[in-house]
Amino acid sequence: MAAGHPVEAGNPDEEPESGRDQEFYLDLARRLRDAHRRANALPDPVRIPAIRRLLTVTEGVKRDPVRASGRLDRMLAELPEQAEDPSTR
Repeated sequence: MAAGHPVEAGNPDEEPESGRDQEFYLDLARRLRDAHRRANALPDPVRIPAIRRLLTVTEGVKRDPVRASGRLDRMLAELPEQAEDPSTR
């Protein structure tokens, strides 16, 4: 999980109210974009399972953003750090 998670698991339909909540969600969105970029740069045999796993994490953000953030952190630790941006398909 990102350091200092201000968001508690709660009603996913509620809008983020505080600046800390917004900061958490902006950081989460940035990390999701980074994970998608890194996963898309992987070779085909590895990319497809990685993207499926990432989509599961992304879907989990709707229900429990704190838990999904932890899963995302673990996934980011497994993905290569420097991934070249793939060409547009």
